[in-house]
Amino acid sequence: MRNHNTENKTNMTSSRQRTDSGSVTVEMVLVTPILLMLLFGIIEFGLIFKDVAIIKQATREGARTAAVGTTTSQIISQVKASVATISPDDLTIELKHRTYSDGWPSWDTASTLGNIGSGETAQNDALPGAQIRVQASYPHQLISGRLFSGLADNPDSQTMTLTTSSIMRRE
Repeated sequence: MRNHNTENKTNMTSSRQRTDSGSVTVEMVLVTPILLMLLFGIIEFGLIFKDVAIIKQATREGARTAAVGTTTSQIISQVKASVATISPDDLTIELKHRTYSDGWPSWDTASTLGNIGSGETAQNDALPGAQIRVQASYPHQLISGRLFSGLADNPDSQTMTLTTSSIMRRE
């Protein structure tokens, strides 16, 4: 009789294992797309944050260069030389300055930074004490394809424009 009970338990266990393996397969099919989307999201946002950090550092270097009075071409060269893993030709750089007069005017109404003088004496035209803003934009190519194209500025080209700026006072 004991043998008979052991056989029944063995049969029930193997039957239960077959049922469990089917439910594991179904659960895996349901969970895998979510896990893959989460993985690609982590990778995509990591690359976006990396590019933002690189562009922010480049604008900071450009603003630091502008603060000592260098020309606009030297400022732009410094920004482009400071980007490491992105193409400097894809950057859009904007240089503006504003001075304090009963409050700071909006950057929308600020003047575009220019040059005065020539040769060795050339410098930017911001007055000492003025604020100089170096702004850079970069079209980040999404690597995840259409998965996160809702974040893209242009879903067809799957790019997201990253913009950052740095402001320093002209010495």
